[in-house]
Amino acid sequence: MRALLSLLVLVATSAFADVSQARKDEVAKAPVVIVRGSADAMESVLGRAKASFVIVDAAELAELPLHSKQVVMVNCTGVMSQASLDRLKRFVTAGGFLYTTDHAVANVVQKLFPNTIAWTGGSTQQEVVPVRIHGTDEDRGLLNSLGGNAKELWQTAGGGYPVKVLDPKRVTVLMDSPVAEKKYGSGIVAVRFRWEDGQVIHVTGHFATQPGQTREQVAESGGRVFEQLSNNVVQAKAADEGRIDSLYGASTKRSLTLQAAPMKAAPPAATAPAPMKAGEKLKVLEKKQDYTRVRDQQGNEGWVPSDAL
Repeated sequence: MRALLSLLVLVATSAFADVSQARKDEVAKAPVVIVRGSADAMESVLGRAKASFVIVDAAELAELPLHSKQVVMVNCTGVMSQASLDRLKRFVTAGGFLYTTDHAVANVVQKLFPNTIAWTGGSTQQEVVPVRIHGTDEDRGLLNSLGGNAKELWQTAGGGYPVKVLDPKRVTVLMDSPVAEKKYGSGIVAVRFRWEDGQVIHVTGHFATQPGQTREQVAESGGRVFEQLSNNVVQAKAADEGRIDSLYGASTKRSLTLQAAPMKAAPPAATAPAPMKAGEKLKVLEKKQDYTRVRDQQGNEGWVPSDAL
């Protein structure tokens, strides 16, 4: 029994990493946060694109100060603890931009954002297929330089996860492949959907194995599709800052703590037990008597006295 209790304690504590303040400050300043994976390496592509980013482990996520003006990219496979998953959901809810690849559709997206997209249950082979570019006027920034007369190609992964759309009114298909659809029952390559104040992009395949990652492949494929899409995501998030500022227009007049209920004796909110500094940017969600329910830019929600705003 004692051995079993020790094992349970180990499992429970392994979901959290001992994250230093210096590490938290480093992550808070980064425009892009990349979560390491066992089957993909987004960092190799963004490094070539000269993007600014920081790399973190999945175990660190639960303790990191992710905020609404960042992009978080989760490498395949996306396996992580429930605490880290919950942190990602708060991040997107607050306005963050989540970008995931391949197996993360099952390990991250469909767990956090039900009724949007899901894994079909099938698998792909490693091969290069032609893709078509879709989307609306709203997607032009994301699809910039992907269409036109270029011959666009995409590489699916061996053992990759095909994706199905559960809510076509909510989910926009950015790219698909009729060739892949005939083989795997789904030709979806990239999708986007909004969730609360943020949004999610998911793509099949892996960053590090796309056509266009070497000079020879560039000449063969006619374009670095994956690298271009990644660049577009980063640029689109930078352009989104004005919207985020307008959403989080309230601010605290003094130091205070988010409360779990609209009453003086209420305990701190579960995800934000530490006091906020004066000037903290908040979004007003609702009001009840002398209290206001708010959300901060890390996705924490709770009640504060209305006269503190």
